[in-house]
Amino acid sequence: MIRIFITNLVFIMALMPAISNATDIKALNPIQLLKVKSKHFKEPITYNVTLPASYNEVNSKDTKYFVIFDLHPRSQPYLSGLQDWLSHNGGWPWLETIVITPADYNPEFAKLFDQIVSEPNNHTMLDYFESDLLSAIDEKYRTNGFRIYSGFMGNGALGLYALLNRPNLFNAYIISSPSIADDFGAITTDAKNKLAKLDDKMRFLYLATGNHRYEQGNLPAFDLFEKSLKMSASPMLDWQVHRNNKNNYMSQPIMSIINGIEALFDDIHTDLNADSQVSKQGAQAIIDHYENLSNKKYGFDISAEGSLKTLAKSLMANAPQQGLAIYLKTAKLYPDSAYALSALAKAYANIGNLNKAVKYQTIAVEKSKDMVDYHQNMHQQYLDELKLKLQQNSK
Repeated sequence: MIRIFITNLVFIMALMPAISNATDIKALNPIQLLKVKSKHFKEPITYNVTLPASYNEVNSKDTKYFVIFDLHPRSQPYLSGLQDWLSHNGGWPWLETIVITPADYNPEFAKLFDQIVSEPNNHTMLDYFESDLLSAIDEKYRTNGFRIYSGFMGNGALGLYALLNRPNLFNAYIISSPSIADDFGAITTDAKNKLAKLDDKMRFLYLATGNHRYEQGNLPAFDLFEKSLKMSASPMLDWQVHRNNKNNYMSQPIMSIINGIEALFDDIHTDLNADSQVSKQGAQAIIDHYENLSNKKYGFDISAEGSLKTLAKSLMANAPQQGLAIYLKTAKLYPDSAYALSALAKAYANIGNLNKAVKYQTIAVEKSKDMVDYHQNMHQQYLDELKLKLQQNSK
């Protein structure tokens, strides 16, 4: 009992700075109002723009952010709350994102939405997104060009409609229980042909539904859409279909956001295994893979460092010179990375070249000076260990 008490006390004390900094929720997730004018509506439509915690910090003034958009006004609290929680620990697993939601329901917008039922070839709604809404967001806020669409039921159906008819609007779609019965927006009719004609940019689709009575009427159309994905989806579309039958109907969008975000950003946060299909082809294949992700999916550089080091480490036991060559290549590609240099130092230490190990770990210590104390101390500690071994070997 005493041990449990002491453990909990230490845990609480460790959290005290975070707790004191997290009491003002509005400061963590500041909301601004954005009024968007359009020729399609008599009055501007107002949106809540929830900014990530770091947006107004001095050291983040040049940072650009992802955007997630959801048409349901009530999605704002859970999207902003989940975004803050899942990004506050170094942007993992959700990189910091601006959350865009309508401030209220708008009858003019609803009328335009209903028009899709009777006139699926009338793309006025998509024109509004492209020419007015999304451009207004990009003009006012520091966005990085990567947009995520989140939608539940009817709004989910609209997301699939946008994917088929204007795929350039969003890079990723997280769709829950879409209301696509009766061929809404000609989605099931057009899916086979239009999925095959997506452009050369990588798109992501996380599509989920359950078996609740509110969802059952849409399941036949859902099955048809999944069939079209399997038969004709472009290789540039990274898609997943899930049936979350264990979750409540109203839980679906929450579960989809969490699981969809983790799947979407997995290639940023998770290194390739050494025995993965890409890594088996060698270091250059890994570099090419991440260049493809950078250019075709995200639009900014995604580091191959972790995956290169994973492959190099796997080779050190049986092919140390091959492993060392990859560590050298990694350090050359990422010369400002303290960890790339430290990994190279460890590789030299493993093959007995302590002089080279000290050389590169010394540079690693220098490069770590802009990092938090924990990382600086760790790099310095390893350098001290290497110097001590070198000194002992010289005696």
